[in-house]
Amino acid sequence: MREYRIIVADIDRTLRDRNAEFGPINRKAFQELHKRGVLLGLASGRPLWQKLMDHAEEWGLGFQFDFIIGLNGGEIYDHRKNTVSKVNLLQPEQIKEIITAMAPTKCNPFIYRDGYMLAQWEDDLLRASAQRNQNEARTVKDIAEFWEEPVGKIMYRTHSAQEMDETVVPLAETIVNDVYYCFKTRFDLLEFQDRRNSKGNAVRLYCQDNGIPMEDVMAFGDAENDLEMMRMAGYSVCLCNGMQENKDIADAITEYPANEDGFGRWLFDHYL
Repeated sequence: MREYRIIVADIDRTLRDRNAEFGPINRKAFQELHKRGVLLGLASGRPLWQKLMDHAEEWGLGFQFDFIIGLNGGEIYDHRKNTVSKVNLLQPEQIKEIITAMAPTKCNPFIYRDGYMLAQWEDDLLRASAQRNQNEARTVKDIAEFWEEPVGKIMYRTHSAQEMDETVVPLAETIVNDVYYCFKTRFDLLEFQDRRNSKGNAVRLYCQDNGIPMEDVMAFGDAENDLEMMRMAGYSVCLCNGMQENKDIADAITEYPANEDGFGRWLFDHYL
């Protein structure tokens, strides 16, 4: 296999199971790649303030990632330049349009503001998400608070896959347009964002800034919000616990899942 100058990976259910420990084989793989001069990136649907830049220290790597993508491509942190770019945010009129149109689903919309999550009401799904990510969660006093300023994305959680597929997705698909779109990042989580944003587009912008072609990128992912990144990369790998859509487009599929260091094991077996 040819050598790649950039390796970028999704985090949850790619580098680890949600809330699970980051494994020692993954750590060794990143350290070996760094030693060889490969540029390393993380690509997450979470905002940068949600401790994304703490993962390198938390995982004991001994170095910071070269770039980190947040909000599915809405935020790009460049370590060398020490800059954070925010691109293509949903504007107030679009936020109002989406939340108003999705109201019949009776699902609780929530967004990220700097340092906290903002939802329409408090429920068990909001509390669980806040506890899982160690975030502050607030609720609006007036629904118009949602569209007071631009945001990176709007999210809807459901209690089941059935509720998502029978109630939320059908309505969501009727309101998407040439400005924004929606996608599932879990069976119970739907997200709206600007059509121009994706993890793939953010990697492309980073590559442009650093004079690197997308053909020199290897990307790892598992879910729908990783599809564009995997399509645009020169080589893509899907975790074996990933969604079928990702497996269908991937150049390779790992033999081990995220909770068994599938990322690191695949790299040592097939690349390093």
